Amino acid sequence: MAIYHFNCKIISRGKGQSAIASAAYRSGDKLYSERYGESNFYRREVSPETFILKPKHAPEWTLDREKLWNEVEAIEKSSRAQLAREINVALPIELSNEEQITLTKDYVQTNFVDEGMVADVSIHRDNKSNPHFHVMLTTRPFEKDGEWGKKSNTIFVKDEEGNQVYTKNGSRKNRKVHINDWDNSEKIKEWRKNWASLTNQYLEKNGFSQRISEKSYAELGEKRVPTIHEGYVARQMEQRGQASERAEANRQIKKENYTREETRKEMVAEKTTNTIIPLLSPTEKQDLKRLAKDLKIYINYDNLVDKERMVNNWKNAEKVNQLIKPGSFDETIFDKINETQDNVQRGKDILTKESIRIFERHYPTFKNAKFSDYAKISIGQETLLKDKVLDEKELKDILSHAQDNELKDMMRTITKKPYLKDIKTYQKDFYFASKKIDQFLDENQVDKETVHTLAADKKETFKQLDRTQKLRFNTLKIAEKYYEQTILSNYPTANIKDLNAVQKEAVSQLLSYYGSTLSYTKITALAQKEVVSKYSTVEQRMGLQLLDKIEKGKLTDEDLKSIADDYHKKELFETVSNPETRGLFLKEVEENGISLPSNWTNYSKPSLFGTLANSLKVYDNLIKSSEDNVRREMQQKSKRKKKSISSRSTKSSNKNPSNGPKI
Repeated sequence: MAIYHFNCKIISRGKGQSAIASAAYRSGDKLYSERYGESNFYRREVSPETFILKPKHAPEWTLDREKLWNEVEAIEKSSRAQLAREINVALPIELSNEEQITLTKDYVQTNFVDEGMVADVSIHRDNKSNPHFHVMLTTRPFEKDGEWGKKSNTIFVKDEEGNQVYTKNGSRKNRKVHINDWDNSEKIKEWRKNWASLTNQYLEKNGFSQRISEKSYAELGEKRVPTIHEGYVARQMEQRGQASERAEANRQIKKENYTREETRKEMVAEKTTNTIIPLLSPTEKQDLKRLAKDLKIYINYDNLVDKERMVNNWKNAEKVNQLIKPGSFDETIFDKINETQDNVQRGKDILTKESIRIFERHYPTFKNAKFSDYAKISIGQETLLKDKVLDEKELKDILSHAQDNELKDMMRTITKKPYLKDIKTYQKDFYFASKKIDQFLDENQVDKETVHTLAADKKETFKQLDRTQKLRFNTLKIAEKYYEQTILSNYPTANIKDLNAVQKEAVSQLLSYYGSTLSYTKITALAQKEVVSKYSTVEQRMGLQLLDKIEKGKLTDEDLKSIADDYHKKELFETVSNPETRGLFLKEVEENGISLPSNWTNYSKPSLFGTLANSLKVYDNLIKSSEDNVRREMQQKSKRKKKSISSRSTKSSNKNPSNGPKI
C-alpha cells in the first residue's frame, strides 16, 4: 500500500557518527575514511540502487562517493559538526522499479539539488513490500567557483546608537545567521508536503487511485494510531524467527487499531438505534415488528445472552435451583455450555431455552400471555441474577426495558445484510403498493371516503392493501431514519436536510465501508470525482485470494489461524466475507483496473462514487463536518491535558503544604 513515511535527521560528529560510515552503510559500498584511517563496509543481501546528483556549479569530484564524504569530514572541523542531513522516505509499491527511480530523482533534484545541495541517494529493496530510499545531503553550500561555502555568517550585535554590545566577560556579542533555510522547520514541512504532492501525481499518472498525505491521522480526522518504521534490522530478526521489539510494537498497534475501529462501529450502531427507536411512532414500531416477521428474521440474542455471566448466575442462584424440582435440571448443561468455539451458538441456544423454561416454571400466571421470547429471556435472566422470583413491579420494569431493547435489536438486525435492501427497492415497493390501491379504487369505482360502502370481502381486501401500503411507507421512512442517524453519529454537525433518501444511503454506506479512514482529504478527492481506494493494490489482490477461497470452500485451518493472528488480514477478511462491504470492495478493485471472474461481477455494487459524483454540496457538507470533528477532538484533548496538569498540580501542593496559616 502507498504509505507516507518521511524521516529527517542530522548525521553529527557530536553523536559519534561518521559521514563515511553512514554513506557506506546506506550504499553498500566499501569506503575508506581518511579521518579515521579505516575502511567501512556493510554487506547487504540485495544491493542498493545508488546515484549522486549535484548542482551545476559543484565540482565533478562530488560524484565520487568516497571523495565527497571524505571532503565533508575534512571541511567540518568542529567536534560537534553537522556532517550531513539524511532523509529516509518510503516509496509507493504500486509503481514499478523504474517509476520509483524516476520519482526519486525528480523529487531530489527539485527539492535539494536545485537548492544547492549534493544528494547521495540509495534505494533499498531488501523487503519487496517496503521499498524506500535514503538520501544524504551536504549541509554546506558550494560557491560558484566550486569551493566550499559558508554555512552561516557572524553578525556582531550593536545597540540603537550603533555601538558594539559586549558580553559580561568582555567579548563582542554576536549571533549567527544561516546562509540558507535548510535548517528551518518550515522548510522541512515544505519538503514533506512536496513529497506527498509529487507522489500523488505519479500515482495518478500511472492509473492508481491510492493517495498519501504528509498530515498526521489526527490532522486528517482519522482515528488510528500510526505504525512505527521497523527498519532492515527488525525485519531480518523476524525472518530468522527472533522477536523484534519494533515489529511486535507494530503488531500491537494494528491490534489496537482494529479493536478501536470495531468498538467505534459498535458505538455508532448503538447510538444510531438508541436515537431512532424513541423517534418512532407506535404505528412505526408495530410495522418494524411486522417487517421483522415478514422477513422471517431470527433475532440474535447475543447482546441479551452473555454466556459467561449467565452460567455464573446459574451456578450461584441456589434459591432458584431449589425451586426447580429434583431431577428436572440437567447438570450436564454446564458441559455443553463450556464446549469449544464451534459450539458457542449451540450453547447460546441452550441458554435461551433454559431461560424461557425458568420463566414458564416460575411465572405460570403469565404463561399464556403474549410475551415475546425476548421478554421471557429477559425475565429468566433477571430471576437468576437476583436469585429470587421477581415481584410485579420488577416484572413491569423488565418488560418495559425489554420492549425497547427488542426493537433496538430488531433494528440492528434488519439494517444488516442480507435484510436491508437498497433504498430504491423500498421506494419501488411503496410505489407498487400505492399503485395496487389506485387500481382497486378504480376497479370498484370508489375512493377512500366511500370504501365503507363495499361488500365485506372487498372492504377486507382494501384493508390489507392499505396496511401493506402503510407498512411499505413506514419501512422506507425507518430505513431513511437509519441512514440519517448513521451520518449524524459520525458527523454530528452534518446538515442532512438537503439530502434525498438515495444520497443519505450512499453517504451512510461510504461511512460504513471506509470507517475511521474516511478523512476529509479523501472526501475532498471524492468531490473532485477521483476514485478513492480503501485498500492498496497488494491488499486488493490479497482480498481477492481470500474471497476465492471462501467461494470455493477452501479456507484451511492454517488460513483461519493466520487471519486470527493478523488483525490487518482479519479486517480484510471481514470486508470480503460481508455481503455489503464485499460489493464495495469489488467495485473498488474493478475501478483500479483489476479484472474479476465472471461469476463475481454480480457481487459488485453500483458505484457510490457515481451516485454522489455531482453532489458537491454533499461533499462540502461532509468536509465541513469532518473538520468540525477534528476541531472538537483537539479541543477535548486540550481540556483533558489542562485537567491532567491541574490534577498533578493539586497533588503536588497537597504533598508540600504551606507552613502559613490556614484560611
